[in-house]
Amino acid sequence: MSDLDGRLFIRRTQGFVPADIMAEEAMNKVAIGATVMLTVRRPRNPAHHRKLFALFHVVLEQTDRWADATVLLEDLKLATGLFETRVSALTGMPYPVPASISFAAMSQSRFEDWYVKAIRVLSDHLGTDVETLGREVAEAASNSVRRAA
Repeated sequence: MSDLDGRLFIRRTQGFVPADIMAEEAMNKVAIGATVMLTVRRPRNPAHHRKLFALFHVVLEQTDRWADATVLLEDLKLATGLFETRVSALTGMPYPVPASISFAAMSQSRFEDWYVKAIRVLSDHLGTDVETLGREVAEAASNSVRRAA
């Protein structure tokens, strides 16, 4: 099931209630008293994803080590351990394969944990502290939102 197939519910004291018409329609298809299986997963926060790319913008402005955000992202995935190691059937040599950070591949909780690692790695690389880099990212993110409006 992809995020596009998922339905949003809000946790209330009496249980989960539909957050929108699509969730209500899905719930109405289930008979009263029927047992269903729900997978609890917070939806990804698009603003947090934009914040990651604001981080990349700040880093790319402060260093010429990476050609662009794509290369920086791949490097960062490796540096933070967000990869699996495979062994080539042709050479027998191990090689890393970076994992996806797409909305469908990574929950918001996992993305938050990974972002914390990513900003630590990059602040170390830039020789600054996480708080300072975080403020620069917040400023860059708010500037990009103002430009888009």
